[in-house]
Amino acid sequence: MSDTTITDNDRRRFIRAGMIGLTLAPLGSLLLTRIAQARGSGGIKGPSSAIAKLPENDKQAIALGYKEDANLVDTAKFNRGKDQVCQNCQLYSGSDGEEWGPCAIFSYRIDPKLNQNYVVSGKGWCRSWAPRATG
Repeated sequence: MSDTTITDNDRRRFIRAGMIGLTLAPLGSLLLTRIAQARGSGGIKGPSSAIAKLPENDKQAIALGYKEDANLVDTAKFNRGKDQVCQNCQLYSGSDGEEWGPCAIFSYRIDPKLNQNYVVSGKGWCRSWAPRATG
């Protein structure tokens, strides 16, 4: 056999293997996604009850003095008013009475484990607090 024939056969094998790999890759991805969903739900159908709570030790949360419980805010360091909580802040978009809800400041951030946007405590506080508009 000549060197050209061997090179042509190797090239054909490589292209064939690549085509098979490209064909099977989406199927493997689909299979892994289904396995992950099954493990994550614990066999129970429906949405997960886990929520992506913003951790107080998050760099941005620390910079803004965020606390899940507004009563734990260092008032010597931050000028927090008595009735200031996330639920009555203009940046908070959670429903009244809900324990956790989205905040405009952290809405673009995603919890890497749950793949959900972070939410803040309705009873929390950070230095970006601003009163809700009335009317």
